[in-house]
Amino acid sequence: MNAYKKFAYFYDEVMQNLDYYLWSEFTEEFLKPGDSILDLACGSGTFLTIMNLHGYETTGLDLSETIIEIAKEKAKLNRLPIDFEVMDMTNFSLNKEFDCITCYFDSVNFLETKKDLEKMFKCVLKHLKKGGYFLFDTFSKAMLNEYKNNLIDEDHETFKIKWKTTEVGNNKLMHNIKITEVDDVYSEKYYEYYYNLKDFNLDGFTLVKMVGDFNDDLEPEDERILYALRKN
Repeated sequence: MNAYKKFAYFYDEVMQNLDYYLWSEFTEEFLKPGDSILDLACGSGTFLTIMNLHGYETTGLDLSETIIEIAKEKAKLNRLPIDFEVMDMTNFSLNKEFDCITCYFDSVNFLETKKDLEKMFKCVLKHLKKGGYFLFDTFSKAMLNEYKNNLIDEDHETFKIKWKTTEVGNNKLMHNIKITEVDDVYSEKYYEYYYNLKDFNLDGFTLVKMVGDFNDDLEPEDERILYALRKN
């Protein structure tokens, strides 16, 4: 399973140009004031920080113990009541139902098999209130083609990163991340898998929205596909 280790400590700086407000605006289309949100693969909690500041009850889970430690520290420093748990998004139990469950930043694509997808959808269905929403995104075929052979080579203030992405199988991407500090070098490897609508078991759900790149439609050139499902 993909679980960030050393990379977790550099994640926020590497992703600092990510516009989290695009995801928060998309999410709030389906929320009422004070609604509860569970974010799967929540990472360092930046998205949940925004949603908590907007007045929502927030909970996050992630497979990476390291990144959950960082998320908890961030919430503590900002004095925000956000609950974080180290859990697998394909097999979690919180004994609670939520108004909305999210899974963003192509985290669904980290799941290796359709069986993993099936398990995740069952867990989501179990933890959603009737009429609640499951919101998630995946990368598109256009992005898969773009990242078949892609290299990010950046110098940050205290480290350098080389992030090479290659296609290593049918609809499978491999990410090789190398981070160089003054005295240390870290290398980690992650995999992502392309999925589309036909791969999802929507039993118990109604598809209410599917758009590309936060627009009002879906075009072949769109790199990210966003889905909104409502529990029946």
